[in-house]
Amino acid sequence: GRAAVVQDASVVFYNPAGMVKLKRAEVSAGASYLHLSGEFSPESYKNAAGQEYTAANMGDYTDGGDFLSPTAVPFGYFAMPINDKFAAGFGVFVPFATNTDYDDDFIGGALADQTKLTSVEFQPAIAYRVNDQFSVGFGLDITYMKGLLSKQIDTVPYNENLKYLNGGENPAHAGLGFAELTDEQWSDFSGFDNHYEVEGDDWQVGYNLSLMWDVNQDITIGVSYRSEMEFTLKGDSEFKKDQGVFGLTKAPADIAGTTVTAGDYIVAPVDGVTGSVPKQKSEVPITTPQSLTISYAHQLTDQFQLVAGATWTQWSVFEDFDVKSAESSPGMIENLGGLGNGYIGHIEENWNDTVAAAIGINYQLNDDWLLRAGYANDQSPVSNTYRTARVPDNDREWLSAGFNYRINQDLDIDFAYSHLFFADTKVNEYDRNLDGSVKAGSPNLKGTYSMDAVAYSVQVNYKL
Repeated sequence: GRAAVVQDASVVFYNPAGMVKLKRAEVSAGASYLHLSGEFSPESYKNAAGQEYTAANMGDYTDGGDFLSPTAVPFGYFAMPINDKFAAGFGVFVPFATNTDYDDDFIGGALADQTKLTSVEFQPAIAYRVNDQFSVGFGLDITYMKGLLSKQIDTVPYNENLKYLNGGENPAHAGLGFAELTDEQWSDFSGFDNHYEVEGDDWQVGYNLSLMWDVNQDITIGVSYRSEMEFTLKGDSEFKKDQGVFGLTKAPADIAGTTVTAGDYIVAPVDGVTGSVPKQKSEVPITTPQSLTISYAHQLTDQFQLVAGATWTQWSVFEDFDVKSAESSPGMIENLGGLGNGYIGHIEENWNDTVAAAIGINYQLNDDWLLRAGYANDQSPVSNTYRTARVPDNDREWLSAGFNYRINQDLDIDFAYSHLFFADTKVNEYDRNLDGSVKAGSPNLKGTYSMDAVAYSVQVNYKL
């Protein structure tokens, strides 16, 4: 219901049209501390060479540990009336963010290691009072976004049959035309472990529109719209180990006079000579969704206020995590991806539009204490078919409670507690081609995610 309630300068975020209701200039600032935890229970994993592992026999792999970390998210707002008709404000906050980070020996490391996306928005806004009932607002969403994607690269995935290729236990010794690999490298394939990472950032500008309607002295309706923004995060793709990199192919070839038929494994330097994998300029396109919020506030008595609202978010614009080459002369990282068309990596997402709905109550205990409680049902945009280890999200329900305490006429403080209850989440993930089909020889990860989240928020409000 916050888009229909004006209590402090945070109205800059929820509904800038409400700034005209403030009597004095105000500053609101605070932070939310999120205590997050996530566990993955693996069922099975099949690597790109067809070797399968189960929960009972994971070898050197682990479940990846707690892939969610506690974090604090700060915010700040300023709003002031200019005259009877106009008001202005400014906000700094985090509109979108995610961070999943697995241990290096995660069983699904070939599909996901770290996924980090952070954005910071700077929002100047103005409001205009049309008449005693209506006010409108407009703001700019000036947003900086930075992202990082990484995964573990096993360029020669382990398979028991590989060591018997060409009639011997060490196929690297069969005269393939490059420096010999050690017995240790072939015994556990540790010589082929690597780490891939792409990082980039971008600035974009969007806008928001808002309306506040006082239907009568007891009922207020608020409407707030935010536009979508199209980012292109530009940076570099790179391997942690960029020299002496060997890859696994399935092309037919002659090895030391023995014909290897299609489907047999061949190990060779990735560039055919030295195994060099240079850093490659890359870009990751990301579109953030447009959203529409409608809020309702009804003053039932002098003490009780009923609040409710819903937010529609067009998450369907988020179709994939793509990593594209930004160089005119593509490097070897792109070639290793095997996708063609300038793609280094492709992760199918195909998110769905969502509606989040909430209802709550505000109770004015006395002149100094305002108590709050609420419930929200929050749909996940992630589809069951395309759920990934990078963003293993699912539907959740919120229970929240909090209070506002007035210290004096100029200073008050808000506190809120929320517990998010997530449904257990199944994942059955593959690498996919650009058309969405499962990639031949793709690794496959199956298992169940369990997640939990608690949020503590504090905000201080000061009238200037």
